[in-house]
Amino acid sequence: MKKENKETNKLKKSIPYILLILSDIILCLIYYILKVIKEVNFYELIYYFTSDVTGSSLDIIIDGIKTCLLAFMLVLIILLIPITHLKQKDIYIKIKSKKIKAYPTYFRKHKIIYSVIILLISILLLCKTVKIDEYIKANTQISQIYETHYKDTNEIKIEFPAEKRNLILIYLESMESSLVSQKNGGTFKESRIPELEKLALDNLNFSNTEKIGGGYNLTLTSWTIAGTVASTSGTPLLAQIKNKYNKVDNFMPNVRTLGDVLKNEGYNLEVIQGSNIRFGGTKKYYKQHGDYKMFDISTAKNKNYVPENYFVWWGLEDSKLFEYAKEEIKEISQKDKPFALSIYTMDTHFKDGYLDKSCEEPFKDQMSNVYACSSKMVNNFIEWIKNQDFYENTTIVLIGDHLTMQSGYYVDHKGYTRTIYNAFINTPIKTEFNKNREFSSLDMYPTILASLGATIEGDQLGFGINLFSGKETLIENLGKTKFNYELMKKSDYYINNILNDDILNKLKK
Repeated sequence: MKKENKETNKLKKSIPYILLILSDIILCLIYYILKVIKEVNFYELIYYFTSDVTGSSLDIIIDGIKTCLLAFMLVLIILLIPITHLKQKDIYIKIKSKKIKAYPTYFRKHKIIYSVIILLISILLLCKTVKIDEYIKANTQISQIYETHYKDTNEIKIEFPAEKRNLILIYLESMESSLVSQKNGGTFKESRIPELEKLALDNLNFSNTEKIGGGYNLTLTSWTIAGTVASTSGTPLLAQIKNKYNKVDNFMPNVRTLGDVLKNEGYNLEVIQGSNIRFGGTKKYYKQHGDYKMFDISTAKNKNYVPENYFVWWGLEDSKLFEYAKEEIKEISQKDKPFALSIYTMDTHFKDGYLDKSCEEPFKDQMSNVYACSSKMVNNFIEWIKNQDFYENTTIVLIGDHLTMQSGYYVDHKGYTRTIYNAFINTPIKTEFNKNREFSSLDMYPTILASLGATIEGDQLGFGINLFSGKETLIENLGKTKFNYELMKKSDYYINNILNDDILNKLKK
């Protein structure tokens, strides 16, 4: 009995220290967010912290530990001082001849109360930092945005020209129009992406200004699979279940996506990326919406392009990805049917990107060098496409998947509205409605179809508006803040008309 009481007493004595360590971890997480990420929403954090820890996800965790280690130790010392028996008497600070008790003995007498208060303060600070209050508020309200503004993708008539064009859709990881030179609308005096900047100038760029610009980063389109779904279906992911999509048999089965449309039109479809295609539900989405042929790190190993144990960054670095993509394009372009390829780059992913051994280093920081190198790689790949026989009948679309999570990279550019990069190359139609537009990834769905020469009834699919048409987008109609907030709310229409029982059951678990 005495031994049990002794163990119980030890446990009680350790509780304050455990609570303080937990508080310190929370405070260091806040420090990392404010130092590196700067701007964050709770939906985005849910995605990263509930995703599989693979590839660079583990690197991010390691980087977080390295960044916060010193701060963790210093904060822990500060938190422990009030309950540590350094002196038996109170310590006073003299301010203007007045003595103020700075180290009261009651902290030592009431360690648990002290540690609980510190933990609660830490939690409140975290909630404020990642906007949990905004998340809770939105999820306790019902929106009618779908009933009033959403156009069922299954009911809209889409017509293609007799001669169907090929599509090469390249998702550029974390690529922003913010990276172009100041004279052309960006934030930097010297462009970080000169080749991509020229492509935007020489071709069609939909912009929020008179210069090079792009689309807004909405809360529910701010991670890769969400940006993909938005830009190919005009429909946002339900934030509360975004990482459960990888575990369901039906991924938004009641939505007709770009893949569904192109498959119905007889296209050969393929998606190419260097990371594991199962990550974030990507494989489920492309399999169930278009039955795409898929190429990822596993495919490269099966084809003996790389050794079985090969793994760089998130899988394959972009320099290899583009070389293998050329082989895939050669093969698919020789078939009788039109083709549509979706390609994902990865070198520019948070945090600091992957600097390929072939890259030059014209800038002082790694992230700028990674962006500059990515710009060259993409441009070289496009130049290769232009020299192929199929190019004349091929539309190339370059779009960023979302803004970079590494907002600290733009710390010196306050007041600037960051937007997602886009460029439409070799389109059969032109438009005068590409400048001073307010739009998001949701508007890319009908716009991509229009870039192939397709006509869309009413120029709207889901929430997406065909930007070629000049028709007012929902952001232009409702305002970005209102539209963004309405999408964050719960929707009975979404649950009843877009999801099905399979994923709803996953949501309840």
